[in-house]
Amino acid sequence: MQSSFDRLPDAYYESSRRIIQTPSDFARKALYYIQETGYLKLKKSHRASRKNLSSYLLVLVLSGSGTLVIDNREYFLKAGSCFFIDCMYSYYHQTSATDPWELRWVHFYGSASKEYYEAFSMYSEPAFFPDCFTEVKNRLEELFLVNEASDLWAEIESSRLIVELLSLLLLEVTKKKEGENQGQQKQREIKAYLDEHYLEKFSLEELSARFFLSKYHLSRQFKQYYGSSPNRYVIGKRITYAKKLLRFSEYSLEEVARESGFYDASYFNKQFIKAEGISASEYRRKWMN
Repeated sequence: MQSSFDRLPDAYYESSRRIIQTPSDFARKALYYIQETGYLKLKKSHRASRKNLSSYLLVLVLSGSGTLVIDNREYFLKAGSCFFIDCMYSYYHQTSATDPWELRWVHFYGSASKEYYEAFSMYSEPAFFPDCFTEVKNRLEELFLVNEASDLWAEIESSRLIVELLSLLLLEVTKKKEGENQGQQKQREIKAYLDEHYLEKFSLEELSARFFLSKYHLSRQFKQYYGSSPNRYVIGKRITYAKKLLRFSEYSLEEVARESGFYDASYFNKQFIKAEGISASEYRRKWMN
């Protein structure tokens, strides 16, 4: 017998479905987890609005059309489009009265949701037309089927599928943004230069002069493309090289620092602890063959 909780609003076709889940303690701490996921097809105009919700919402428009309004900005959506939003912001989405839409969606949270969303937001508006529409649709359909059960297996599978969804979208928007940006080739050249010369003395001023870019512009664009500033990128390369020397050479710590481009053992150890959480000598002791 259908309970009042299972009954759908009159605006929904009966084929519409929703699954609501509550994560286990393990999923809440370690995984991406769904809060609800579903499919809906509307008969007439319908509006949903929320705010201050600890959730991220991904919606795919299968057919029909409508609008999303978030943070006082309006986006028109139709078949083949999607939107990805942080539900802490006040928002509503509403289907067209003359062309009601059909949607698949997931509300999710957990793990590095915030970081993924912030990275996505650097490259894209919340509403867009994904080239990977079919792949996203397939993952959302699978996510719904997986969550017809409520167990650890379903939570692990859900987390995997959410990661795949986020990765598909983030890869697409970053590649599109790079293709539109004339500075892409310049940043590739800068990265190639750093990959070749990271063991040498380095300054942002010299890099700026070499590539005819202001320090601010160079550093900002580099971080946008590669996730860290040129300085942090070089330090990461040097730490990786130092780890190889610590494991597979008999160099002293001072020699390791010098050979890996730090030139100062104290600064080297400080950066090593910042990167690895342990000192260089402790790393050597734990990893030495």
